[in-house]
Amino acid sequence: MATGAARPGVILSPAVQRLAALPILAVIATHRDDGSIQLNPIWFELRDGYVVVNSNTRRAWPRNLQRQKKATLLLVDPDKAAERYAQIHGRLVAVTPDPNVEVINRLSRRYTGKPFRELEPGEERITFTIEPVRVTGQMI
Repeated sequence: MATGAARPGVILSPAVQRLAALPILAVIATHRDDGSIQLNPIWFELRDGYVVVNSNTRRAWPRNLQRQKKATLLLVDPDKAAERYAQIHGRLVAVTPDPNVEVINRLSRRYTGKPFRELEPGEERITFTIEPVRVTGQMI
């Protein structure tokens, strides 16, 4: 979200913000057409109180997210996995093409220290901004 944008519905606690600042994978849960849950590990970042994720448009979970307009992300503390985790329940507030791979490059640098790989022929990247609406978990 741009600086000065409206704040999300739920402000994340300092403990959740610290957890989200770690370069850990999140697991995103979306609903398939048949109502079953699809789980995928993803890179993410917290930006201005919103969760930002990016994907190849060919994958299923982005279609699920665009159709249902909601997702849950699970963040697990790598040092205290059984004791500290957060589930961020959110609603989709923005879908933005990433033709210049700016967002995926930023995420790649966060996780690997390097720019993202070269895109495959015909590959398109898309960015999702998710507003936290409820947070549950342990020691958050």
